[in-house]
Amino acid sequence: MGSLPASPTAAPVAPATPQLGMAQDPAAMRKAAAKFESQTLSALLQPAFNAAANDKSAFGGGEAEAQWRPMLVDAYAEAWVRRGGIGLSQSVMGEMLRMQSASGGHPSPAPDSASTGHGAGNTSSTPHNGESVP
Repeated sequence: MGSLPASPTAAPVAPATPQLGMAQDPAAMRKAAAKFESQTLSALLQPAFNAAANDKSAFGGGEAEAQWRPMLVDAYAEAWVRRGGIGLSQSVMGEMLRMQSASGGHPSPAPDSASTGHGAGNTSSTPHNGESVP
């Protein structure tokens, strides 16, 4: 069987990512912001756990521990975010809402600490409405 030649006038492919102007689901935006904070915390914690792995004590886990350590660090980061994190997800959420309203989308109300599960650990200098504090 012969292959079909590529047509230079083929229809353009739609982008895989949503456009900024499209209204986003607030719950999905909160989830994405929390995932971003979790991944950031994991990346920040990883070097500390790698340094501790160089310990040649009697309880060092060896190669098996080294294989599972990234998953442990990810689990610690996710748990930290569930307990309030460092406020990064709230800042990211505020920025997402700001970008959405600037692009003509319909902004959703900013998340409060009760709806996101964040609050006690929030040390962010960005209020919920996304405006910077001088």
